[in-house]
Amino acid sequence: MNLIETGIEKGLVRFDEERNFITYIHQNRKRNFSNPEEKVQAEAFLSLVLIYGYPANRVKNYVSVQMGSETKEADIIVYADDECESPFIVAECKKEEITD
Repeated sequence: MNLIETGIEKGLVRFDEERNFITYIHQNRKRNFSNPEEKVQAEAFLSLVLIYGYPANRVKNYVSVQMGSETKEADIIVYADDECESPFIVAECKKEEITD
């Protein structure tokens, strides 16, 4: 069984009937799964929770972060605390063909 199927089975993600949109259940956030970068982000999220054991409630997708005078969106942040106030890991995901 792959990560996506395990994530569905464990109640971490779900898909619409056509499997075009993924919903991250813990955040109730729906995204376009036909976007190649989204597939990488889904696998990264599920790896952090299912393989590395981070609690799903501490792993947030698409978080606004302050970078100098700009506000940008981080793909994934793993927090050190249940209140999600102390970032521990910040991950930026790119589609599979990108190597930078």
